[in-house]
Amino acid sequence: MNDLIAESLELLSESEVDIYGRVYEHFFSVNPGAQELMTHMDELTLGRMLEEVTRLLMVDDLGAESAYVAFEYNNHKTAYSVQSSMYRQLFDAFAVAVKEILGGAWRPEFDEAWVSRAKELEQAFDLG
Repeated sequence: MNDLIAESLELLSESEVDIYGRVYEHFFSVNPGAQELMTHMDELTLGRMLEEVTRLLMVDDLGAESAYVAFEYNNHKTAYSVQSSMYRQLFDAFAVAVKEILGGAWRPEFDEAWVSRAKELEQAFDLG
């Protein structure tokens, strides 16, 4: 599954579209409150956040990331009142942006891979 996500991301290299900008556009459209929470973040920080999401999308053993995920989630929850559901919204926004940019190059098996991985990540961030 992760190979399909990596393949879909590799296909983006043929595009000059700002994928991260598109991800945030979709994310903020489904959760306007998230945009308000993130007003203190500059472009570099927003980019780093999505770089980390990209890494988590492709990591082989998500279980090995559990301590890191717990730390990040608890930090964001305490400092910024982030809710675990926001992570799924962000993962879904990422998939929507990739699918939109790839257009006809998007394949049905990409859908399955992205949905499956988003569910795994959602469970990892469902820490209460």
